[in-house]
Amino acid sequence: MVSRALFRLILCCFIDVSYLYQPIHPSNGLGVCRKNSGLTALEVLPGGGWDNLRNIDMGRVMNLSYSQCQTTENGVYLIPDEVFVIPQKVSGVETNSEIIMSWLNQTSSTSSSINADASFLSVLNGKYSEENKRMKIHQVRDKSVTSRVQVRNHLYTVKAYPDFTLDSRFTQQAVEIADAIENNQISLAIYLSEKLILDYGTHVITSVDAGATLVQEDYLKKSFVSRSQSDMSSVSASAALNFFNKVKFDISSKESKESSQTQGYQSNITYSLIQSHGGALFYPGITLQKWQESTLNNLVAIDRSGLPLHYFLNPSTFPDLPALTVNKMASSVQQAAERYYNINKRPGCVNPDSPHFNFQANIDDDSCEGPVTNLSFGGIYQQCNPMTPDGNEICNGESQKNPATGDYSCPPLYYPTLLHIETLASGYTRQECYTHYKSCGFLGFGHCPELICNNVYHVHHAQIYTYSCFSNGKIPEYSGYLFGGLFGPSLQNPLTKSSSCPPNYIALNFLSNGMMVCLSKDYEAGTRFSVPFGGFFSCQSGNPLSNGQSRCPPQFSQHLAAIIDGCEVLYCVQSGAFTEGQLKPIHLPPFTRKPLVDMNTVA
Repeated sequence: MVSRALFRLILCCFIDVSYLYQPIHPSNGLGVCRKNSGLTALEVLPGGGWDNLRNIDMGRVMNLSYSQCQTTENGVYLIPDEVFVIPQKVSGVETNSEIIMSWLNQTSSTSSSINADASFLSVLNGKYSEENKRMKIHQVRDKSVTSRVQVRNHLYTVKAYPDFTLDSRFTQQAVEIADAIENNQISLAIYLSEKLILDYGTHVITSVDAGATLVQEDYLKKSFVSRSQSDMSSVSASAALNFFNKVKFDISSKESKESSQTQGYQSNITYSLIQSHGGALFYPGITLQKWQESTLNNLVAIDRSGLPLHYFLNPSTFPDLPALTVNKMASSVQQAAERYYNINKRPGCVNPDSPHFNFQANIDDDSCEGPVTNLSFGGIYQQCNPMTPDGNEICNGESQKNPATGDYSCPPLYYPTLLHIETLASGYTRQECYTHYKSCGFLGFGHCPELICNNVYHVHHAQIYTYSCFSNGKIPEYSGYLFGGLFGPSLQNPLTKSSSCPPNYIALNFLSNGMMVCLSKDYEAGTRFSVPFGGFFSCQSGNPLSNGQSRCPPQFSQHLAAIIDGCEVLYCVQSGAFTEGQLKPIHLPPFTRKPLVDMNTVA
């Protein structure tokens, strides 16, 4: 008995005590409801965050609690306390067929309602979704248009109560923004607001349609559809017939008999895709009855509705915070969402038949046509002013003279334009010592010096002023610079496909963080590597070559050089250049650097 007790004592010495006291996360009650009822929970629920540019679900905003063990009206599913369900009393499936001439007019098959929200730049809603990108790529590269056939089985509409409780994790992140606002840490509040958009998206889903869909997309040669323009309904009917022949949805033999028109339709397909959202997995020959019967146990969201995220940041949802602080927090998050939209605008020529078509563009800026402007580029220069006594530590690597003048200036006939002002902060640790006198000697009546040293954290600041030189007037031939692209730590030069300049070009400091711009005056050897250049502009400065507007000249397309603390810096090259290859990915927040602790700290 003694040996057993001794063994237990030794065992306890080797066990991590913290393991015995792991924090218990509170249950939301679902397990108890399942045990008592034997039912499964409805998984298609509102209350989640939603990215309305990418059409993807984000973090949960609504708290999920099952304390009431609610069920759907038919007693099939458990539902949370915060929602109610409207069953569809009329059974049956909806079928529709449509011709989509341009990816710009595409609507999502699973989120069209929330994409119709006009709170932000609605033309961008869904433009970074996989569905829209697929359509754009095939329509442009295959010179095609899209026929889409959908079969939709809608069983429930699930809605959130307007006063639903917020999720604790979401609340915690929102309170951090409020704390930053109350402490007048504006840069931190901006950063945290952009982080909230990254984690929870731009909107919150308040209603969702649960069911299943089958979707077929056929990409048809544009020439075939153009010839059939007078009878688009017959093309749409051929699309539906082609779909039903694949899935065997019990249509009559007369309707399913292939006609010459159907054969012509099939021979002009460049790409075809059938997707199943919910229900049984699609396979050729599946029947309507079998697919419809499988829907109840395989529900997904087939449409969503919602409101912008900042709508849920109000005095009612945060009663413990001052109303003024909550309103400022909501405004900060709204501005972060607007910034997310604006930074992902890509204006340009969106007509694939135009020689100035920009494959990356998602907003038409009327640049497909217009007079070509004779433009000339006189270089750049960059000045750095320290804001603290030790700010020169930053300026040593950021200043840049214009090689055309050897100074911080523009050559004759060119005029400077202040493109961007940026404040840089850099933290460093320095050992600092001081003398401390302590009691010593007989009975402690003496005072002996003692050198005490600590590592002290400092932040130094400097401002960078970036200028570009341009002329709209007549200048001598071969007097300006050739433009050879730009590059940085996370941006390859589109001309060289690397972090380098073309041959016979020099690299100049541009903005900060290692960004470089490539220029050349070697017209003999450098011209073949150059691209016609149409100026710079930013959120702080317009383009002097577009009469000071924040846009490119006609027949030029804009491209992103950098995002600095939420401010875009863009450059213009002739349309058609730098627009090949894959579609560029979306720019995700945060766009603002997390601010350094701006105080002396002893480490």
